[in-house]
Amino acid sequence: MKESDEFLILEKYFKNLGNQFLDSSGILVGPGDDAGLFKASKEDLIFSTDVSHSDIHFPKNLDPEFIAYRACSVAASDIAACGGALKWLSISLVTPSRELSWLAKFAKGIRLFTKDYKVPIIGGDLSKGKECSVSVGVCGEVKTKYFLSRSGAKEGDSIYVSGILGLSKFGLEIIKSKKKNLSSKEKRYQKKYLKPKVNLSLGLELRKTANSCIDISDGLIGDLGHICEQSKVGADIDIDLIPYEGSYKNALTWGDDYELCFTVPQSKIKKISNIEDKLKMKLYKIGEIKKNKNIRIKKRDVYLNMANKSYNHFR
Repeated sequence: MKESDEFLILEKYFKNLGNQFLDSSGILVGPGDDAGLFKASKEDLIFSTDVSHSDIHFPKNLDPEFIAYRACSVAASDIAACGGALKWLSISLVTPSRELSWLAKFAKGIRLFTKDYKVPIIGGDLSKGKECSVSVGVCGEVKTKYFLSRSGAKEGDSIYVSGILGLSKFGLEIIKSKKKNLSSKEKRYQKKYLKPKVNLSLGLELRKTANSCIDISDGLIGDLGHICEQSKVGADIDIDLIPYEGSYKNALTWGDDYELCFTVPQSKIKKISNIEDKLKMKLYKIGEIKKNKNIRIKKRDVYLNMANKSYNHFR
């Protein structure tokens, strides 16, 4: 097989990824045709697209297996934030590499993701270009009344995050350093960056509990700011309640952790402990939604002067 035979490459490495999960996805025609065909269920559809670009979203020389897996996780996280059930993915790749070994590793990353989350691939595209770029389309299902948006936060809601912030930044630093013989903690940091967990199970539980939700992709302050802006509210958060490692400033502004940030009305707070028990995870209350339209950040009873900023993909 020639390295320039696009369709043979697609046939060999990408056509049957996740096919074992087709029966539950609604896909009637998958990769190999001009378009995919799927049967809509009784629930409503969610669709989102995410782009990961070399030297902006991941290091240029990152192993292609992790480029693929990470790109799928980042895109699927939007479905989790909306309370959806992930149904299928569509993946388009632009790569400067024509090496079959590189493409095989990239396909392996997709295969591992489809296995971990039991989701098939409906289609995609492949092209050669000067820099590596991955575009992942994701489709999920949810009833409209349970769709978790950014605009539902109400005054008095408690603000939660689903996990420890700041780990992904440490992971990226370790990868860039090319350090060998990593400690168990360093391996955990590295995995957090390379294979961020998609909180799909949590999203499904939250859709009958939370008023609003967003995934933390660009930093807690910025992403919580999106909720506040669209809900026309403000927030008070306490740094001493936020689970983080490293600098609290990085935890607040860096992003790439893909934990969920969500708000819960006081009438449903008791459900949080039930969710924690069911999913065997800790959910952290970090603040409260306020009527004013500012985000105030407190540390040891002192309010800090920090800009409401997040990671900028155009900087």
